[in-house]
Amino acid sequence: MNNIIEDVNLNYSTYGDGKAIIEILNIGFEPLLTQTEYSLYKEIGNYKYERNRIERILSFVNNKLLYIDESDSKGYYKWLINHKNECDKIISDCKEKEKTLDIQFREMMKNNTNIKRQLYSDREFKSEEQFRNISIFESDLNRCFGCSDMTHSDDIISVVTYYTEIFQSIMMNGFDYLGKHFVFFTAGAGQTRCKKSTFVNEELLYKNLNRLFCGLSREDINKLGGMNTNKYLAYTSLCQTNSEIWKGFNIDKAIVVPDIEYDISDQEVRYIYTESPEDKKELEKLQNLVKEYTDKLKQIKEQKKNRPKGTRRTPDEIATEKHYRNEKNKAIKNIENIKSKYHHSDIKRMDVTIPFTDGFGISLKKIENSMIRLPFVKGLIAYCPRRAFIDWCSEHNISIKKITDIYGKSYSINEIDYIFTESQFKMHKYYTNVLDKDGNVLKTGWEVYQENFKKYGCDACRCNVERGVKLNSKTNYQILQTLTTEMTDEDILKLAAYDINNLNGIGRNVQCMLNVLNANERRNDNLTWFQKSLILYPEMLKDFYVKTLLKNTKDSMIKKFRSGKFNINGAYTFAIPDTLACLQWWFTDMDKTDIEKFGFVKEGTVSCNLFDNKEEVDCLRSPHLDHAHCIRKNHVDNTTKKWTKSAGVYIGMKDTMSKLLMYDNDGDKLLVHNNKVIIKCAKQYQLKHGMIPNYYDMPKANPELLTNKSLFDGIVMAYH
Repeated sequence: MNNIIEDVNLNYSTYGDGKAIIEILNIGFEPLLTQTEYSLYKEIGNYKYERNRIERILSFVNNKLLYIDESDSKGYYKWLINHKNECDKIISDCKEKEKTLDIQFREMMKNNTNIKRQLYSDREFKSEEQFRNISIFESDLNRCFGCSDMTHSDDIISVVTYYTEIFQSIMMNGFDYLGKHFVFFTAGAGQTRCKKSTFVNEELLYKNLNRLFCGLSREDINKLGGMNTNKYLAYTSLCQTNSEIWKGFNIDKAIVVPDIEYDISDQEVRYIYTESPEDKKELEKLQNLVKEYTDKLKQIKEQKKNRPKGTRRTPDEIATEKHYRNEKNKAIKNIENIKSKYHHSDIKRMDVTIPFTDGFGISLKKIENSMIRLPFVKGLIAYCPRRAFIDWCSEHNISIKKITDIYGKSYSINEIDYIFTESQFKMHKYYTNVLDKDGNVLKTGWEVYQENFKKYGCDACRCNVERGVKLNSKTNYQILQTLTTEMTDEDILKLAAYDINNLNGIGRNVQCMLNVLNANERRNDNLTWFQKSLILYPEMLKDFYVKTLLKNTKDSMIKKFRSGKFNINGAYTFAIPDTLACLQWWFTDMDKTDIEKFGFVKEGTVSCNLFDNKEEVDCLRSPHLDHAHCIRKNHVDNTTKKWTKSAGVYIGMKDTMSKLLMYDNDGDKLLVHNNKVIIKCAKQYQLKHGMIPNYYDMPKANPELLTNKSLFDGIVMAYH
């Protein structure tokens, strides 16, 4: 995998809209077993089957014995007892044989970790999970591999890990199937949680490696010290995201700039202590000391054993042993003291660092808000009109300066269309400036990326594109559960009024029945053809099929109400940092210590076009933490509409909402609603208990050289 093939004819598929569905193979461990391993595994299975059969018989016998009196039916009772004893013996023998064979099976797999395995499709699998076809959505990976809509691909295989010995074997050596050799590709965070990983056709991977990873290889990363293995897997799995081609994107018009980060002073937080770099160094030093003194004490113990009987040690020898033992205990105590600080929280007032653009970028060219996927680039991008910003600077007599990217090159505002941030460009450290012999920059790291992007035909992709957001959201049990102490029966009735009205209107009111079937243009942003037909021709509600559907939908709604799912006037929409503030920060010399002057969203407000001006809105995040209801005034007028070019919720620089709701700006969505009942109860709760955000310093993972072995170790550690 490390020898990249350069001169090949790449077979790219046509550009897609992200809607194609491709079928691939999903396997467990059984198809990868060698013939000897499989025979042993089947033998273990036969004993398990026999044991289960006898256990069912034993269960029947034990039930009979409960209702039989020994004195009334001696012959039958004795026969049952003998049968029970016989069953117990068979079960015991089966368990013993299973255990013995299982040890042999494990040992055999350990001895076979260095072999290249074959995938067998003609076995009698005990479960369809071991060998079945699954569907995946269109992504940059399967577009690179030339996959077509509604077809089966033999070039991508999803593997579920059952035995780490087999996973280690295929990680190190790959496996063969249908005359092709498959190698490990990646395992994203979602896959790792399910113990899944992706293996691909080695030949196709080599052909497309530069396209998928924009010319960056493992060797390039290792030359610069390597990186954390699980981060590498997360970044290389970006090409598996369901996405559409970002049409009209020009890499030459994109730059990468430093993130906006600043402190908000004197904030009350629940500070959680986490491991610091200094702690890591001190722990490593103390652990080495413990090991050193342990070895010395072992040597002394061995010397004591080898002494002739009756020989006394000198006072110096006794003192030395005592010293070593005391120093070892002292080091252990210091280790315990450092670790005891972890994950303890204290309420304190302190400066809070806000990573304002964490995962966020801006397009000066008109596009829909969306999450983006380029090789090693991910996050959210939102539109901010270039002309509006130039006019604002002109009105306020502020000069627009050039913007400097993370590699030191400057650009004017008219030279660029897309501003990515450092947090979006995940591998920016590994695209380095090219220097001449005098140390002058011949080519910046970003220019190297741009050159590779065009040279290898890389794609810019989008996902979760914002289209037609409607106020049609539902509550969840967590949102209501945190307010149970404040919510009365009357409040619950008010909260459920819309749904109760629709339920009572079934069979009586046409609009209520359409609402129940979600055939409402104002509330549904993705109407099906069936729902569109109902709106055009409501007489269809008399049809037997529609009546049955209404009945089933009603039963489903009642179950959802019991779990706290009520319709409210709200929407899940992107959390977007104040775009004007971002441009002011990057393009002007405004005083960065006075953040109140930045942006169009002021303290205590948000701006969302879905709601009216001065309306109170509640911003929530799922999963819902504690009682974190961020209630703000919505600010919408002619001034804000110059900047709010989407249905997202725009958040100001002086707001600590990101710390209260614990979200990033890389595409996280907030539930924004104006339900008066929830807002009233949330205010009452916060008046009694306050609302204190959690705050902690994020520890950084240690880098290591990227090899199949280090990747395997990282994945297995994540499993455990």
